[in-house]
Amino acid sequence: MSFISVERIRTSVIIPAFNEGKRLPGCVSALKAQTQPFDEIIVVDNNSRDETAEVARNLGCIVIRESAQGLSKARNAGAQASRGDIICFIDADGQMCTNWLEEALKSLKDPRISAVSGLNIFQHNNGLKERWYNLYTLLAYSCVVLGDRIFAQTFLVGNNLAIKKDVFLSLGGFEPVVGEDYWISRKFWEKPDLRGAFNLNMVSRVSSRRFDERGYTRTVAGWILDTAKKTPQVKYARLSSQSSQGD
Repeated sequence: MSFISVERIRTSVIIPAFNEGKRLPGCVSALKAQTQPFDEIIVVDNNSRDETAEVARNLGCIVIRESAQGLSKARNAGAQASRGDIICFIDADGQMCTNWLEEALKSLKDPRISAVSGLNIFQHNNGLKERWYNLYTLLAYSCVVLGDRIFAQTFLVGNNLAIKKDVFLSLGGFEPVVGEDYWISRKFWEKPDLRGAFNLNMVSRVSSRRFDERGYTRTVAGWILDTAKKTPQVKYARLSSQSSQGD
């Protein structure tokens, strides 16, 4: 893969959005507060029925539309439209820490590193629920860190990821199934010339709405089972639509 000099690098951040008009301002505000600014912020409107596209344009984002429903379809469309050498991914209900991109570029300065992921922390108005929900984070990221340190297999976290664009495209992007980050990670591991990194300083605070909607145990079990079965993402798009309408 091509070597990229950090001094002349262009960065794009991609936000897939399905009925996320209320959450976009917080996400974009955090992106614009970065110590290292992004060259472009791309919002992919995935058939939203609310004001998502209008809100994104008013926030100064590049807006593209992806009519094929699904998180992976939207992310992939954003990647194709991007002009960055490095493409980054976050979901509309997430907020990156102010030095997220700065930390990502530090990791990617190593020419051997093609992708870097960071730490997601669930946020909730109820402190007890927030601690409970982040038990999942503790367990999941303990496995991620061990995999990275012991087996040199970096998990590519779909909503907390910076990756060289040519590498992402060579992997075929995200598959349109539940657990899309697991499946792209597997393809990444199968490439002997690719190495990743995990950076604990790349922190993103994400919504715990899925846990609130379906329950903690049911949500985690569902993720595991549906990832194993490669359940199509359109099922989750319908659930997202129902929850957004109820906001």
